[in-house]
Parts: sequence; C-alpha cells; structure tokens
Amino acid sequence: MQSKVYILYTGGTFGMKSTDAGLEPSSWDEIISYLPAIKNQTYFHYFSEINFTFDTLEPVVDSSDMTPETWKRIATRIVANYKDHDGFIILHGTDTLAYTSSALSFMLENLSKPVVLTGAQLPIFHPRTDGIVNLSNAIYIAGYKSFRIDCIPEVCICFNDDVLRGNRAVKTSTNDFEGFSSPNFDNLANLEQNIEVRTHLVYSPNTKALKLYTEFSERVVNVTVFPGYNTSVLIELVRSGKLEGIVLKTFGAGNLPTGKQWKTLVEACEEQETIILATTQCPNGQIELGQYASSNVLKSKAVVDGKDITPEAALTKLMWVIGNFDATKRCTMLAQNLRGEIS
Repeated sequence: MQSKVYILYTGGTFGMKSTDAGLEPSSWDEIISYLPAIKNQTYFHYFSEINFTFDTLEPVVDSSDMTPETWKRIATRIVANYKDHDGFIILHGTDTLAYTSSALSFMLENLSKPVVLTGAQLPIFHPRTDGIVNLSNAIYIAGYKSFRIDCIPEVCICFNDDVLRGNRAVKTSTNDFEGFSSPNFDNLANLEQNIEVRTHLVYSPNTKALKLYTEFSERVVNVTVFPGYNTSVLIELVRSGKLEGIVLKTFGAGNLPTGKQWKTLVEACEEQETIILATTQCPNGQIELGQYASSNVLKSKAVVDGKDITPEAALTKLMWVIGNFDATKRCTMLAQNLRGEIS
C-alpha cells in the first residue's frame, strides 16, 4: 500500500553546510543529493512505495530563531496538505525542537495522522551524520501504511532509534546521537531491527475534523526559583498588568522558600488574573502541592498544578491556552490532560 508523506524542511543543523562564515542553511536540492534512498527510489526499493512531497519553509531558520509565528506557519502547511497525505515530517533544528513539537501538539486538535519532527546533531553533509538515520526512521513512522506498521496519530519526535511523544520530550544532550529523552513517559516506539510500536501508549486515531488553534500569548515568563530569589521585580511586573502567565519552576515537589514575598506574589497574581503554572525543576517526577508545608502558599485559584509536565510543554501550553481561550477557561484547561502532556 502506497503512503503519501509530506516533508517540510524548516532549517537547523540537519541541512547546514560549512562556509567561510560558519555553518549556514543549504537548499533542499543540495540536501536531497545526500539522500539516495529517497532520491532514487527505483534502486533503493525500501522507500519505493512512498510518494513524497517536499517543501521548504522559506526563509529557513536556525532553530534558535523559532517563534510562535513560525509555529503557525508550520501548522498551516500541515493543515493545507492534510487531506492529501498520510503522514508528515518536519525537519527542524534540535535546540528548540521540543518546544515546536509541544506547540504543534496543542495547535492541532483531533489529529489522526502522524506528525513527526526530526533533525540531526551533525549536518547531512558530515561523513558521520546522524541525519540520514533520523530521517529514514521518521519516514517509517510517517509512511506507516507502506510498512504495515501501526499508526501513531500524534505529534512525535523521531531521533536516533526512539519515537517520543512530542510534548513529553526534552533535549538532553548537545552532542550525543540520542539527543532527546522522555523522562516521565515511555517511548511510543523503538526502531531497531524490528519496529515496535507500543500501541497501548498511543492515542487512538480521532475521527473528528482537524481543528487548528494558532494564537500564542507572548506575555509570559519562565521563572526558576533559586536560594535567595527576590520576588520584588516579578511582583512589580505582575501588578503592572503586563504579564498574563508565569511558569514557576519550584524546588522538588512544589516547594518555595518561606517568607511573605511569595504570598505577596500569589496575591498579586490573584488580583491581576495572572496564572502561575507550577512545575518542578527536577527532570523526573512531579509536583505535589501540600506534600510539604513550604508548598502551601501555592494553594490558590491563580495557581495550576503542572504535575509532571516538561518545561517545554509547560511554556507552550501556557502561551497557547492564554492565546486562544478567555480568562474563565484558562486554569481549567491548563489543569487538564489535553494531548497526553501530563499524567
């Protein structure tokens, strides 16, 4: 059975080439010359049943330059090609790949087809590149029909031999080929000699019409608590009315230093309807408000328990919820497990 797979090249290390000025993005035509299994399907029969559509998000960007507007452009391309393709591959830089995969998971409601993000730690032109393996593996997931494997109708990350839920993944290494991990959720699939899709973990295909939500609030901040943290500037920012949301990275299971300043911050958030999404700084585990007395200050209508959400998913979810829903719904939606991002 033939699969139709849409590949969108957005930039990043995958397609970088060496120039006098350093690594710079190259064109798709240059990249594909290094991918004979895709370019010459008559010789490399493994992908002969895949009908590819290649596209480039012009201008291509370094992943450090990703913005909510770029996420919107990517999601819009997916929606525009959704009816005519079985799966989608987004070639993306690794630095912000987990942010983009999280954002796309929230933007695309009722997804029934794989959206696979991948990239590389070494450019496709490098003799030891991991890009060829990563893209080949992504093709198997996106072109599942041709390979008679189970569909993964989610936004996911395919890197090395792992398939991770997109909003559960974090970048954990700048140089290892296994650059991403999913600290609080098992892999959706493993790609070794045999491809094992863990169907009990995968969302069932949705029969409802695909919906796209594209707005993100940029009036949010990431705050990491540290010993001696002074909340005065943050309180001033909240009282100014310029801040709509805070991802608060607490100690351990939701703990904060004792002192009036934190109570003052929470009260200011209540007055201004500024949401605090409470998370933990620990890569594994989750917060449990009330487990320790030092977390009781966060028991407030302005605070949402982030449970075991990743930093990338926490920020993008907060931005997305504030951007698309009115104040009466925001805390309820943040507390819900919308796309498998929390337990």
